[in-house]
Amino acid sequence: MKKLTVIIFIVFATLEMVPQIKSINTIDETEQLIRSLDGKMIKPYDLDVFLKQQMDSLDIPGLSFAYVNDDKIVYSKNLGVTNTETKELVTAKTLFDAASISKTVFSFFTMQMVDKGLLKLDIPLYEYLENPDIAYDERYKKITARMALSHTTGFPNWRYLNENGYDPNGKLRIEFEPGTQYQYSGEGFKYLAQVIAHLLNTDMNGLQEIMEKELFNPLEMGHSSFIWNDYLEKYRADGHIGGDPNAGWSSNSKNPNFNAAASLQTNATAYGNFLAALMSEKLLSKDSRKEILKVQSLRPKIGERPGVKYGLGIIIDDATYGTNYAHSGDNGSATSQFLFNEENKSGYVFFTNMENERMRIFNDSLQKFLLKKE
Repeated sequence: MKKLTVIIFIVFATLEMVPQIKSINTIDETEQLIRSLDGKMIKPYDLDVFLKQQMDSLDIPGLSFAYVNDDKIVYSKNLGVTNTETKELVTAKTLFDAASISKTVFSFFTMQMVDKGLLKLDIPLYEYLENPDIAYDERYKKITARMALSHTTGFPNWRYLNENGYDPNGKLRIEFEPGTQYQYSGEGFKYLAQVIAHLLNTDMNGLQEIMEKELFNPLEMGHSSFIWNDYLEKYRADGHIGGDPNAGWSSNSKNPNFNAAASLQTNATAYGNFLAALMSEKLLSKDSRKEILKVQSLRPKIGERPGVKYGLGIIIDDATYGTNYAHSGDNGSATSQFLFNEENKSGYVFFTNMENERMRIFNDSLQKFLLKKE
């Protein structure tokens, strides 16, 4: 009997020492579930599979992805390569072009400055700093920070873009009465950044150091930067068009300087921490957060082009399950997107080093995936 007991003990002890092989379809019951946009729960494994399928089917070079619930990131992935020729892998150190979702971060920073009493949303910017580039048109004296952040300044997107295409010597112009309608404009953000730099007694590039102190460091946004530096030179993902590397915003000889509308370099973990702060009311007063998220301007529907409700540096969209806030970015060969639902405190952000068409397909597929889960 003692011999049988010893044999049984040895068998069980041996089984415990053998690594347990889990089926690919088996999910650990202790694994943290992800709350989706509409409040349903999804499994991290299912999101793993979805992202892998999208990387393969859309031939996405590289992807930085993060998912946020409440005040923290609950899921993140770095996939693919920074360059299809060098095959260097995307890692937690890799930074991507944020492109136009830079605007949301700068809007947040602007409202921090409003909270500090540095400026007011509705005082004309020229009262803080005159703009010699547009001084020939008196209407510019009506432009405010609110107009700049909600795209109602009357400025074009960029002065060097006009009906004839690209004009490097293009003159800044006002195309309608400021404050009367929506027109997407990076120039408005540029003027506002110049004003804030002036009020802070620094130059445009000096805003980077101040943003690190006020925003990036408190939110653990790592090496996020609006200006070029040695870290970017080493760890930035190259853009791609049609699968081929494209320099894009990659040369410090071309784009070394602060651009409030488009030059942020970051990744999904860093930006996910920023989204968590915006979703959970960190570093801003309740009134300033409310200003960012309320409708400030409207772009009417024109033909097949949908209408847009815009806050301060953010797009607002009503869904059946609550209000979504979002923005996309496109720097030609690098793209980005974030979206979060206010009611369910749930959202995502991602960065890719590919062109806009495939990014939009990926984003549409991602939303369908997130909303169909039970």
